[in-house]
Amino acid sequence: MNKHRLDNFLARELSAYQSTFKDTSFDSVNKVYVCTDVQVKQVYDFDAYIQAKFGKNAIMPASPDAIYVGAKRLYFVEFKNQIWSKVDKQQIAQKFRDGTSALKSLLADFTPRDCKFVFCVVHKKETSSRAYWRGVEAGAERFNFDALNKELDEFYDDIIVRDVDFYRQNFNELSC
Repeated sequence: MNKHRLDNFLARELSAYQSTFKDTSFDSVNKVYVCTDVQVKQVYDFDAYIQAKFGKNAIMPASPDAIYVGAKRLYFVEFKNQIWSKVDKQQIAQKFRDGTSALKSLLADFTPRDCKFVFCVVHKKETSSRAYWRGVEAGAERFNFDALNKELDEFYDDIIVRDVDFYRQNFNELSC
């Protein structure tokens, strides 16, 4: 086994948390899935990993919902069943910071080669006539993530904050 293969490492470390995008995108308050994909492999429930690591009664760090391992890419994914303008930006920033810290800790004894790290926020599609302007606002928010990423020594190679339709159209393996 190649000691530099991220997919093998995470399969070993997170095997108990194997999941789907559908399950990790479930909004338990509203009983709805943001994404319905069950085909994509190598998806891990990062929230479940954090809960197991810190225990049910401990104060747990905020963390994104899922990890997906693609070809030489790790996607750290947060699902929001809201339009971007309604998303709690402070909560997302906290998930970005705490989740990245937890991910770095998980990867502390691993040295991946040629791997890119991508932070993704998948939110509900805006349907109002102001959708264009909401997209502009989401793009502006992207710069806040860039600043946070600088604080974290530019851990992420890319940050994507887009609605679920963007992911459907740009990631052919998804069937959301």
